[in-house]
Formats: sequence, structure tokens, C-alpha cells
Amino acid sequence: MRVRNVVDDNNKDNDILVDTNSTISGGHNKKSFLTPATRRKRLLMKQHMAMERRKTMLVLVLVALFLLVGSRVGSTIYTGRATQHNGASQPRLRGKVDTKPKCSTSSWIPSNAHSFNENLDVSRTNHLVVVAGHSVIINGNLEDAGTDENVWFLFDYQKGQGLPQAIVAHIQAGIDEATKDPKALLVFSGGETRAGMGPINEGTSYFRVADALNLWNDDTDKKPHMSEIMDAYPSVRSRAVAEEFATDSYQNLLFSICRFKEVTGSYPKKITVVSFSFKETRFEQLHAHALHWPSNQFHYVGVDPPTSTGFDLERSQKGEMQNSVVPYQTDPYACHSDVLQQKRRDRNPFSRTPPYPLTCPEISDLLQWCGPDLIATSNVPWAHDTVIS
Repeated sequence: MRVRNVVDDNNKDNDILVDTNSTISGGHNKKSFLTPATRRKRLLMKQHMAMERRKTMLVLVLVALFLLVGSRVGSTIYTGRATQHNGASQPRLRGKVDTKPKCSTSSWIPSNAHSFNENLDVSRTNHLVVVAGHSVIINGNLEDAGTDENVWFLFDYQKGQGLPQAIVAHIQAGIDEATKDPKALLVFSGGETRAGMGPINEGTSYFRVADALNLWNDDTDKKPHMSEIMDAYPSVRSRAVAEEFATDSYQNLLFSICRFKEVTGSYPKKITVVSFSFKETRFEQLHAHALHWPSNQFHYVGVDPPTSTGFDLERSQKGEMQNSVVPYQTDPYACHSDVLQQKRRDRNPFSRTPPYPLTCPEISDLLQWCGPDLIATSNVPWAHDTVIS
């Protein structure tokens, strides 16, 4: 039954509800009353619970939308990287792996690029072609790498001297040398030498520029005079790798020899080095001599940028003599002189440790040799014109 408070007949908040199934007095059932305060509290509680349920549903819907959109974007990015030049999507993690990359036009890798060792030619190589690195890339505009200094990390003393032109010319010269010899393995050598740029190495930077500028001599229309060679021999790109630990020119040569051994299973029979012309004495008469490399199996290709770029050969020769040739004459393995040691410390900001004592155990003594006396010829396999497999 319903009982209304006579004090305020118009105030509904003063209503008292009585359980009609209970007796007013003397019954065995307990009375059940809901006061106005209790009613308001329960109403607020229900409203709060309803609001929380709506919030939970909204969160679940947002999470579902986020996952759906994220999966589609990720799929677009993934398949975009594996998109062929004709626009067809080809995921690379399923089925048979392509031996030849097919890339979109926006990629650094040209559409006609050849995969590494695609014809299993690498194991038959015996000629090491080394391109010594001088810098790392610092932005993605690699199409301008041959003219724009902003593509490369350059110290103040390197600016205004045609270094972009020189670097690209060195890359091209190394590719040309390897193009002439089907048994040549091209190695771009240089480690993670610039602290401010993060762990980006010179060797891979050069490889990426070769891709971006399509320097691999795979286009016979660009070099008709080399068309017969290019058609007959395997692509240089399929015979090119990066050496990622060298911090100076001595290590460019020694570590590239080890990199050759890692890739081919044997040491090279002959070596060609590509760098500036004024570094020929350093490489040929000092580094190769310190390694006991046979002089008749060593070839040097010196390439300089045009003088119109600001390059000054005479000034470069003077700096080379003072900062490199003289120190290496008394410290051929760069272990004792302050200037050579400081260069190595400055150019190894990430404290990288080369793996070559493990992968080239035959020359482990040479890798650790500090001189100043030259290492014995018995400790280097090529001193006797042999190939260690």
C-alpha cells in the first residue's frame, strides 16, 4: 500500500514506499523502506554505471578502429616496399624468394637491379676492387649525391673542394674496374665514422648512392663502348658488398681483404684500390708494403674532382705528406703515433669491434700486429702467392 506524508502532501520526495507483501506489525516478514536519500543515491549510481558502460564501449570502438586502420596502413607500407615496377604487389615473406628485386620508381634500388650472387659467381672471384670511403650520407636526396654537399657529412676542411664529385667518381671508377673483370669482387669500405650521424657506415652509404644514381653499368645505352663487356659479364651489383668497420686507409685495405675472404672463402690473388691520386704513395708503398702484398698484383686508380669544384691538388699533396705519409713511414700499422691513433679513436665513436680475427683466422697475427717492425712474411698467406681456402 502507499502512505503519503501529511506534513507536505505536495512533496513527492517525502514519499515512503512500503512493501505490500509485508505486514505492518506482528508479521514474520521484514519491512522494506526506501527513503528519498536512498532513492537519489540509487538513481545516481545507476546513472554513473550507465555512463561507465558507455565510456567502456566507446573505448572498445576506438581501439577496434585504431587496430583496423593501423593494420591497413602497415599492409600498405609493407606491400609498397615489395611493389614491382609495373605496380603489382608481391609480398616477399611468402613462398619462393625472388632472386631479382622488382622495385617501385620511388625506391633507391633501380628496377633492373641484380641481386647479390644471383648467378653464384662470387665464389669464383679472385680480384678484389676496393673503394675507400670518405663520408656517410646524411639525407635522402641521393640523386644529388654527386653535386650537393648537403647529402654528405663533411667537416669544414672538406667543404668547397669537390668532395661530392670525387666520391661519386670513386664509386663509378670502382664499378668500371669490376666491370672489366668478371672475377672481380667490389668492396666499398668504411665504418661508422661520424658520431653525429648515428650508426651509418661509409661502405653502405656508397652502395646506396650507386643504387640511387644507377651507376652499375647495367644500362648499355649509357656506355656503348662497354656494351660487349657488360653483356658478357655478370652485373657488378651482384658482385658488390660493403665493408663496415674500417676507420683509416690501412684498415680499408686490410679489412677489405678479410671481407673478400668472408664472402668468397678465399683470399684474393690481386687487388685494385680506388681513391684520390695523392694517396697512391700511401696505399701502394706503405700499406701494401706493410701487408707484404706482391707489388705486381697491386693496382691503384687515382681519381680527383675537377679543379672547377675548388679542389686543390697541391694543397692536398702537402696535407697528405704531413698528416699521413710521414706518420705511416715510422708507424706502418698505426699503433703508436698520436695522430694516427687519434684518427682511429675519432672515427670509431660507436666502439665497434671488427669480427675479422674470427672470420680470417689465417691472418689473426697480422690483424693484431703493431710493429713498428714489419710482420714476418710467414704470417701472411699471400706473401708466397697462395690462396687459403
